[in-house]
Amino acid sequence: MSDAFNRLEQQRSEALHGLRDREAFLNAVLGSTPTGMFVADLKGEITYLNAALLAMLGLGSVASTDDIWQRIHEDDLEGARDLWRHALRQGADFLRQLRMRDSDGEVLWVEVHASLVQGSDKPLGIVGTVKDITERRHQEVLRRWEAEHDPLTGLLNRRGFERRLEDALADFIKTGMSSALILFDLDHFKPVNDEGGHALGDELLRRVAQVAARETRGSDHLGRQGGDEFGILLPSCTLEHAEKIAGSIRDAIAQVSVSQADKAYFVTASIGVTHFMEGDDSIAAVSARADAASYAAKHQGRNAVVVHRSHAGRSADSGVL
Repeated sequence: MSDAFNRLEQQRSEALHGLRDREAFLNAVLGSTPTGMFVADLKGEITYLNAALLAMLGLGSVASTDDIWQRIHEDDLEGARDLWRHALRQGADFLRQLRMRDSDGEVLWVEVHASLVQGSDKPLGIVGTVKDITERRHQEVLRRWEAEHDPLTGLLNRRGFERRLEDALADFIKTGMSSALILFDLDHFKPVNDEGGHALGDELLRRVAQVAARETRGSDHLGRQGGDEFGILLPSCTLEHAEKIAGSIRDAIAQVSVSQADKAYFVTASIGVTHFMEGDDSIAAVSARADAASYAAKHQGRNAVVVHRSHAGRSADSGVL
């Protein structure tokens, strides 16, 4: 009996030593990896955070589950909690990109991936990784911005402008909330390029973009359609107010000038204005009305605003400011 007891005690001791060795090995692996890692129990309570994760978030060596949740950005917190609870209930993976704040309050974008660890007969707990993807997100945002913006003026390019026009038209069809559209091109721009060169023409385009931006509202979308053609989408704007904004833009552009070799170059704008109307089912129809009004402004002597108030193909009640 004594020998059997001693053998059992020796086996237990060896097993404990083996378990401690495995835990020490696991802690060493988790502690040395540059990726943030954490361990949680089956209730979702975090029991371990490695050094990389503590450093990433600026946490002390003793950090609780609440400390982690408090670091999640307020706009991402509710969605993260809901998904975490779902993952715990279903035994599913938790995978989410969200924002967290470090000890200085700086916002980090992180990707969290947590999985259930299965033992031989039952789940043992949850192991997760936390990757800092802030730079990757910034690069993605930059690529999206570059894909929809004109590098010369910083305004929306044709693609970006038309996407916002599509969105506004969809809102109009769904809710009836109308928006206005202004299209204009510059009068007498060709001599600037021909005589002063493209660099001078580019400088004038930048200045036109700046004064147009100053005359519009923060909610408006400005775009350079190409060359010396520009567009402005005014969400939730009446035709009358759009007409006033167009007049202000016309006056501001007439004050823009560039100089070279003691010669000053001025331009004006031929501006067309319209708004969404019942029956509009494509941005092409809306754009065609504004474009026709812009052409009419140029035909009537330039430096003018023409408002197109009816559908293309019907009589247009157009007025010149």
